[in-house]
Amino acid sequence: LETPIYAVRFDENGYIASLFDKRAGREVRRVGGAPLGTLYLGEDVPADWDNWDIDSDQAAKLRPVRRLLSRAVVSDGAVELRIRAVYALGEHSSATVDTVLYAEDPRVDFHLLVDWQEKHALLKAGFDVNVSASVAKHEIQFGHIERPTTRNNSWEAAKFEVCNHEWTDLSESRYGVALLNDCKYGVSVNESDIRLTLHKGGCRPDPSGDAGRHEMLYALLPHLGPMGAENVIAPARELNYPTLWAPGLTLEDEPLATVSQSNILIESVKCAEDVEDAFVLRLFEAERCHTKCTLSFSCEVAHVYRVNMLEEIEEELFVLDDCVELSFRPFEIQSILVKRG
Repeated sequence: LETPIYAVRFDENGYIASLFDKRAGREVRRVGGAPLGTLYLGEDVPADWDNWDIDSDQAAKLRPVRRLLSRAVVSDGAVELRIRAVYALGEHSSATVDTVLYAEDPRVDFHLLVDWQEKHALLKAGFDVNVSASVAKHEIQFGHIERPTTRNNSWEAAKFEVCNHEWTDLSESRYGVALLNDCKYGVSVNESDIRLTLHKGGCRPDPSGDAGRHEMLYALLPHLGPMGAENVIAPARELNYPTLWAPGLTLEDEPLATVSQSNILIESVKCAEDVEDAFVLRLFEAERCHTKCTLSFSCEVAHVYRVNMLEEIEEELFVLDDCVELSFRPFEIQSILVKRG
């Protein structure tokens, strides 16, 4: 099939055999790699901490899930195309995967609903992408970390499974691929093969703690240029914090505050604890880059202060036309207290 952004071909198991990015004239799947979105299932019996640990030999036990039970197009409109596939997992479990392609968004979403009854089994989703990178970037709170994609020594081999919050990214200087998710925080990257850990069937201390129905969302995001706030971080936040809608809800025309630089993110907004008619913003720099920016407010403000985590005032900032100038070090976090005018 074709969208305005991609030419897509699926294999007999319902996975993506080819994802050609028309914007870059480039195939996203690595030549000789596994189809994109392949589910992997394998025995999982860690030496310790049954419900939490993953051992280094786990990758050798994983096998592609190929028991496709059904597949159908469930939505084909001007905005999205949605294909629903149902797979058998092990002997007693199943996975329903909605693969969603958009007309105007390069994200390829995977809505997964798992009915899980397996014991001592691990489920992953794999994306073997056509990107050459020696390190992968993984988001953590207020920043990201880099981990090697190779296994050249014992230090690198020990990082076979690492943490990520909203995204993991592999990038070259002009092109990259990110894997976004809304609730799964463990991932492994071996060369160009990204595998997101989806579910685990541990039996100790609770033999039934992981059983039941579980819903999750992850997305493949090919992007032009290297990893940045506009092409990876902002889409990951949109995936994790979708727009809420309710009948009769009226939205204000302007946001409470805006920042002039996209790599400075407003992480939290709250009422001030000890100052009346005031609120606190927590901001951080997300790309590991020294940045100067302008913080603008839609309301009239009387005073703006830089405060610590206890909201104790450290410095009053100069306000001009309801704006203040801020300077951030790489990954720096700042808390700003705003007294309304």
